[in-house]
Amino acid sequence: MKEEKIIVNGEEKVKITLDEIDEAIIKTLQADAKTSYREIKEELKISIGTIHNRISKLEEHNVIEGYTLKLNNEILGYKLTFLIRINIDGKHTQEILEEITKKPEVCSVFHTTGEQSAALICRFKEAQDVHNFIRELNDKEYVTKTNSNMVLKEYKNTSTVLS
Repeated sequence: MKEEKIIVNGEEKVKITLDEIDEAIIKTLQADAKTSYREIKEELKISIGTIHNRISKLEEHNVIEGYTLKLNNEILGYKLTFLIRINIDGKHTQEILEEITKKPEVCSVFHTTGEQSAALICRFKEAQDVHNFIRELNDKEYVTKTNSNMVLKEYKNTSTVLS
């Protein structure tokens, strides 16, 4: 990893450039975050100390922000996925979106450009849950409109960037 200090809007920032080893470690962890340092060592032919130091640096610079599980939502009973776009009175967008992020059925919240203020990805067990959620959104004082689409089939759902 190469670190370079740059100035952005008068503020000093650190620009990170990943090398081949960093990218290989990230790709391995993206495929399976439970991969042990020993397994990475065998795959990449580098020392465990190097792996430890590289991962620590990637975490320190927030390239790696955490480790998570990928769940099978259908097995857990969440059969319905919706993309919900929302129009919000501009002065209250952040306030409304921060409130929405606390809802357990909300998987992703995006503040967007264009016709809508935001887009949500939500998962529900039953149609009545969708109805209640959208009604609750529309009842919020600064939400002016919602537009929802049910996802028929999910072809890709990942945060993988490097491949």
